[in-house]
Amino acid sequence: MKQIELTTEEAVKYLKENVKMHDRLEIAYNRIFAEGEVLNMDFSDYFGKPGFKMLVSLDETDLGATIEIDVYEVEEDIIEFTHYPKEGEDVDVTVI
Repeated sequence: MKQIELTTEEAVKYLKENVKMHDRLEIAYNRIFAEGEVLNMDFSDYFGKPGFKMLVSLDETDLGATIEIDVYEVEEDIIEFTHYPKEGEDVDVTVI
């Protein structure tokens, strides 16, 4: 597994450019930990500003729960994430 340290801006750029639908992602931000499969990524404009939202299907739940993460809204709170791409090397990212 590749381990890297990124600034907040670099981490958001990594998520935007490298995470694809159906990749697995473990992400910790604020006091939240989410783990699951990325179902959708939305880069639409919201209220005239660029947006970046990810829809993640949480693992090991009987309810099939999904969450939407507004990456730009929580970017200052991102602590770390691990990206498990469908193809390629797993990447563990620590935000500094």
